[in-house]
Amino acid sequence: MPGLRIAVVAAFAAAAVASTTIPATAGRQVHGGDVARVLAGKSFRIECVDGTQGRGQFSTQGAVSVSYRRPTAGVEENDHAAVRVRGVEICLSWKQFGGGGTGCYPVYEQESGRFRLGSGPLWCDISPK
Repeated sequence: MPGLRIAVVAAFAAAAVASTTIPATAGRQVHGGDVARVLAGKSFRIECVDGTQGRGQFSTQGAVSVSYRRPTAGVEENDHAAVRVRGVEICLSWKQFGGGGTGCYPVYEQESGRFRLGSGPLWCDISPK
């Protein structure tokens, strides 16, 4: 997930994302804190523009863990991140997901119960289970 070192949700979660020619349709921008509250203590699915898919869990203490599979890798990988809210963004600090590091991503509600982290050609969708 170059450039999009999530999650998922916060989403969040989140996810590995790469550049693509598929345009990202932004939904309604929402406050990161509202989404973090919706996801707190819940499991979620993650699907990224590069084909990465997986599942995760948001804790009520501000952390997220994910298990994901990249389209080019046959093995499932795991990671966890600290989650921080900054206005309409969710910030995630990953150890390895998306190359590791910290990034902040705008959050959009695509439809009821589905949130997109990131914008433009780099994004991951997070849906609570």
